[in-house]
Amino acid sequence: MGKGRDVEAAGARDAQGGAGETARRRPEAGEERFAPGVGPHAAPVTVLCVDGGSLDHARGLSDRLAAPFEAPGGGPSSVTFVPDPGRLYLKVSRDGLSLMRDAMELRPDFAEMLPRIKQGVLQREMLVKAARVRGVETPRAVDATAGLGEDSLLLAAAGFTVTLCEADPVIAALLEDALARASVHEVLGPVVARMHVVAGDSRIALERLGADPNTRPDVVYLDPMFPGRVKSAAVKKKFQLIHGLECPTDPLDEELLLRAALAAHPRKIVIKRPVKGPYLAGAKPSHSIAGKAVRYDCIVPPR
Repeated sequence: MGKGRDVEAAGARDAQGGAGETARRRPEAGEERFAPGVGPHAAPVTVLCVDGGSLDHARGLSDRLAAPFEAPGGGPSSVTFVPDPGRLYLKVSRDGLSLMRDAMELRPDFAEMLPRIKQGVLQREMLVKAARVRGVETPRAVDATAGLGEDSLLLAAAGFTVTLCEADPVIAALLEDALARASVHEVLGPVVARMHVVAGDSRIALERLGADPNTRPDVVYLDPMFPGRVKSAAVKKKFQLIHGLECPTDPLDEELLLRAALAAHPRKIVIKRPVKGPYLAGAKPSHSIAGKAVRYDCIVPPR
């Protein structure tokens, strides 16, 4: 398979449920947001500290997430710890944060993206082609549905300064940790320096950025989860951990999200969809870039 086909295949894998493609059920402004089946007095995860050197960090995360905290034996090796079946843990160790449940564990690592951000390969990424803006030396982008940030990394590697919005606090913590680890990498460090996380409702961030002409984004990127993606047989088992935290975007939320993106006054809105999927909120794009499984719809608002 040629390099161009490799890039498209990578995009197809993302469309079927990559780590960056987490669900995007956006709450109304002021509405409390909880994971499915989780009430206002419970957390979707238990913070688990597995080494003594990470105790302070783990306790801080427990407080931030209002989540239960466990440090068996004061934080020994996880080899001696037997997790409760079915329970979702946010494991804290000197190696970083990871989600863990039963035999599955997920620790985001931007180093896995290195082959896709090489010069000559990066330019063939469909997202990079779709997001390109002319006449802007230092373009700004908002990834309003950041997830674990793979798509944002592509944009940052292409020269964008990227604001990553993630509503789920657990996923936001994983993203921040992955960026911190990548910041000391020789190749990734300069790229992730252009990536900044905003934990919370992206609609609020878009409203704030759009209100000031000096901070308005050139591109707003949307990748709301669609219901079929959750049930796809191609979804890797480890991504079930992420899918358990968020839900597919319902039609009302799609409309509100698109409206917020337009209100930020960007030059372009880029929307990732399954190649045969419907337009987001029924809005016909100005043009599209499509591969075998992924389609990027581009809306260019009048200026």
